[in-house]
Amino acid sequence: MELLFKNISIRVLLLLTCYSSFTFSQNKIELESNIEGQVVNGYTGTLVVKTRNTLLGIDPLSKKVSWKNEDLKDIDLSEYEEIPYTPLCIFTENPFIKSKALSNTLNSKGALKTVVNIITGKVLFSSKKEGYKAVNNTLILPQKKCVLVDGIKNKDLVISLYSYETGEMLWELKAANTKLFKKLKRVFFDNEIILLDAQKNIYWLKNKQLIKIDSESGELLLERENITSIALNKSKNIIFLFSNRIGVKRLTEENSITALNTMTLEALWNTPILILGNISDTAQMADEMVVITSKGFNLIDIKSGTKKWDKSEALPLIKRIVPVEQGYLVVQNNYLVRIDEMGKKAWKKKIRITNSVLENPIYLLESEADVLYITPSKANKLLNEDGAKIWEEDIVLNTHGFISRNLKLSEHHFRVWDDTINNVFPVYSDQKFYVFEKYSSKKPIQFDSLSFKRKIPNLKIRENGYLLYDSNKFYFLSPSGDLLYKREYPFLDNSNVFSGSLYWTKRAFSSYTSAIGFVGNQLSSTFNSVLVSQDMGIITNVSSRIYGIYLSYQNGLNALVKLNDANMDLNMLSILRRIKKGRKHNSVLLLVVPRDNETEIMRLDIDSGKSDIIEVLDYRYTGYVVDQIEQQIYFFGKKNILIKTFHE
Repeated sequence: MELLFKNISIRVLLLLTCYSSFTFSQNKIELESNIEGQVVNGYTGTLVVKTRNTLLGIDPLSKKVSWKNEDLKDIDLSEYEEIPYTPLCIFTENPFIKSKALSNTLNSKGALKTVVNIITGKVLFSSKKEGYKAVNNTLILPQKKCVLVDGIKNKDLVISLYSYETGEMLWELKAANTKLFKKLKRVFFDNEIILLDAQKNIYWLKNKQLIKIDSESGELLLERENITSIALNKSKNIIFLFSNRIGVKRLTEENSITALNTMTLEALWNTPILILGNISDTAQMADEMVVITSKGFNLIDIKSGTKKWDKSEALPLIKRIVPVEQGYLVVQNNYLVRIDEMGKKAWKKKIRITNSVLENPIYLLESEADVLYITPSKANKLLNEDGAKIWEEDIVLNTHGFISRNLKLSEHHFRVWDDTINNVFPVYSDQKFYVFEKYSSKKPIQFDSLSFKRKIPNLKIRENGYLLYDSNKFYFLSPSGDLLYKREYPFLDNSNVFSGSLYWTKRAFSSYTSAIGFVGNQLSSTFNSVLVSQDMGIITNVSSRIYGIYLSYQNGLNALVKLNDANMDLNMLSILRRIKKGRKHNSVLLLVVPRDNETEIMRLDIDSGKSDIIEVLDYRYTGYVVDQIEQQIYFFGKKNILIKTFHE
């Protein structure tokens, strides 16, 4: 009994010592009905909670319910998507069979979308209330405080503009009222692009039919047919129209490129440019446009309307193009080739760098003497001069065999980060961690003893090393690959730990860009121009999947002040405050450790590995959300939420 008392006294003393270094507060919220789901909005910190009767938001500062909306009680939180660096989110209600084509052609029920300001709980747009049977796309226009919607309404294909302040429909254009779009009835749509020019007028391309709409009145300004793709220049005052045609004599497919002034719609070139192959992607740098086709690629001088090369190399199946000092690195199918400034192959042999044509992403970096490539399969360094391998053996990053890879019998967990502090690329691949030096011929540092099963861990880049962590497992490695410390604590799989990283999370950026949609195009154009620097390859507002290099947007946060120039004025102060707070708490992590009959709250100092128990709750919580940015934990009971906040 005396020994037990001593142990309890020592534990209390340790806790009191920890409490003296910071303060904490708590608040408890009682709800009227059972909690059915919850999620933290990464950009505002608002906790969104779904109950049987309502959807509600909890403000991270006041720790009180800031809004309730019973109209949103049927919202599915699993279909919740954030629009980065805004307080806006989109809830999608999907039909049993997801098919945009079926919705358009058979008038079956399609996806319904609701746009909500997550700080206020205000519904900015509800396709269901507006009578839509299916919504194809939704575009937020912060400059006009509007929502542009394209979908099926009363059995008609329509495009409409709504004010998200009043909910009023400003105008609506029915496809049936246009000559060209009458041809679209009962057609399976295979292509759709929406662009806004410098005057904020709208270009809508659908199944090779293009119209231009006055965004103020909804008036139809232009109709064109047989247009396969469209693109805008950086200033958005020139629109490029692509149309393909079959060459009868040569039995080859050519694309015609026309440039129009967006204000006058007059052609800027004397004659259209002809380029071989189907257009797969475009990008711009300075006064040139890169046009990538099914046959190869070429560069167009925007002012003169001339091609850089009269005849370019045959390069079908291009996956990636990176501009380098004297030419271009091109990933074609599974191979890497170098193209010189004359448009010709600079290496005698092409280098196999992937095992599958589906592999992505592919990282390429040129230094003065060599080229580093990192793919999900392998990595190596090549001499610039002739493409010879510097390392005799490739660094194998995917050990799965041919059958396993191609039949997807096993999942490959792979990710690359950009460490600008140490000029290296940290790489995680199936329980192994590598550090590739950008500008050295040394082989990468390798660490094998990781145990993150079926997951890609989070990574924090520190001045003195790297913290890899997930599910209460922590490995801190030095820049040279030595294990400085390892920590592991009990963990509940049904918990939700919101990371301190405010960058491109899965539910934010990539979930949009992976689909055809207004929002994906909008984000690509906005954030390329805001966060991408010249030395990283390209500044453009014409999104490119192929041209340029993959970037780590983590290091671009210092440029966020430029978001004001993009008119992202929707509660930006709350978002910028959260970014600043995230930087302040970047050196520590809050941990929730479940024990038999209690729950420990711990704080881990990342650089030292020191962990302290800062509070013990006499209840074993099974549901909680940790917000590392606010240093706040939400514990969920059946009908209540306990909020714990910790400050130094």
